[in-house]
Amino acid sequence: MDKFSERLVALRKEKDLTQAEFARLCGKQRTTVSGYETEGKEPDFALLCQMADYFGVTTDYLLGREDERAHGNEAFRQDNANFKRRYDALPKELRAVVSSTFDSVYVLLSRCMNAQNAAEMALYRELFSELQTGRGEIKSILADCGGDLADAFPQIMEKQNTLKAKTASILDSLLQADVAALKDSNK
Repeated sequence: MDKFSERLVALRKEKDLTQAEFARLCGKQRTTVSGYETEGKEPDFALLCQMADYFGVTTDYLLGREDERAHGNEAFRQDNANFKRRYDALPKELRAVVSSTFDSVYVLLSRCMNAQNAAEMALYRELFSELQTGRGEIKSILADCGGDLADAFPQIMEKQNTLKAKTASILDSLLQADVAALKDSNK
């Protein structure tokens, strides 16, 4: 099995997806995904990028060209510069919303970094990843429905309920981590 196949299988399993479920997300047949995982086949560039975005990794990681899942410091600097440009172009009211949201996330992550709490950081990463993925899936369903919301509604509600359940589970784990940390600090 080549690196791409190994990594695709591992990432798919991390998300607890069957080949059929992942194939539906990609707009492919299950046999196509099976070919990616066992027969050395590779997706086209657009699908490769879509997969990398879905799993929150780089295309180079997915292809086995590098072992870091995400971009390093240079990409971080570029992301910051791009974010700042887009932020500066927003109307004042939207900048206030973005600033408030960013500040909230910053405070959450800063607390984890200060406490060097890797488990809690992983839970926040999972929470943000689920939100990003789930919202992307719902938007994809809406884009594909061709304006016929009646047909898309059951699928949207199913995705919404799945997203609610996953995020609620992660939030429960975060609360349990907070309670455990409080108990440890009182010892």
